[in-house]
Amino acid sequence: MIITLTANPALDIYSTTPKLVPNEKLRCQLPILNPGGGGINVSRVIKRLGGKSTAVYAKGGHTGKLFSDLLSKEGIDEDPVLVKNDLRQNFSITETSSNELYRFGFPGAELESDEYEALLEKVDQCKSGSFLVASGSLPPGAPNDFYARAAARANKCGLKFILDTSGRSYRGVLEEGVYLLKPNKNELQDLTGKVAETREEQKAQLLELLNRYSIHIIVLSLGAEGAIVASHGKVRHYQAPKVEHVSSIGAGDSMVAGMVYSLANGNSIEKAVLLGLACGSATIKSPGTDLLQKEDVQPLYELLLNELKQAEDL
Repeated sequence: MIITLTANPALDIYSTTPKLVPNEKLRCQLPILNPGGGGINVSRVIKRLGGKSTAVYAKGGHTGKLFSDLLSKEGIDEDPVLVKNDLRQNFSITETSSNELYRFGFPGAELESDEYEALLEKVDQCKSGSFLVASGSLPPGAPNDFYARAAARANKCGLKFILDTSGRSYRGVLEEGVYLLKPNKNELQDLTGKVAETREEQKAQLLELLNRYSIHIIVLSLGAEGAIVASHGKVRHYQAPKVEHVSSIGAGDSMVAGMVYSLANGNSIEKAVLLGLACGSATIKSPGTDLLQKEDVQPLYELLLNELKQAEDL
């Protein structure tokens, strides 16, 4: 079983306009609305891959109702916590004359302390052995140790805790122990307090984290350069497939979804990472806030499997 946890979901609005011009009324195409936010995107991708998950998230106001309706249309199982304030919105637009994508993110409304507690109580109800994926930013004023508290409860309940976040949201998490972390290069610095520019420096820092804390897997996302994976005292770089870059929105979430979906199906860490890379790249091929299409994933995954086999046969 897979559960996703999203404390700061967002209603994503996407459109296009011929050219961005200051002080002019810009004519845009009809907007596309999608439910978004880290864990929500993970649940949506798992569904597209043929899997099931339950999305736990903070649902508030009129935007929360629309958000829930959009999830229902995609067949996503949800277990929301009803909160007082409206769910936030994000806005993205592509300038068609240049194909440049512009992204406008909003912070979201604050949650009450009892609303955070209600989200954490959902963790207590998860079945032992399940995967709990906590992903995304936290609302303004959120307790810095929210994810650490989620990790503690997950560990107490026998869950495999997966975290993808940034900055102060990591506070206390390492001390609690996690199953899988997926930082990027900037977030690795958040975790270690040190800059790691070269591949060797990055590998060394990942191994140091494994040695110091109770972490099963760390996947350092390098974008188009693939990922470095550290587990069981070993570290290895995996290359991402080359695809046309259209939009990176949701690519990191798609990578997490591919990995947890594969792991939940009993596959090796190696195969899980390759599926994650294939999913991230498939989403990069998709316009705006759209996520991957399943038919784009399998060819990329098979390509990565074949390249890995060829490298090992040399």
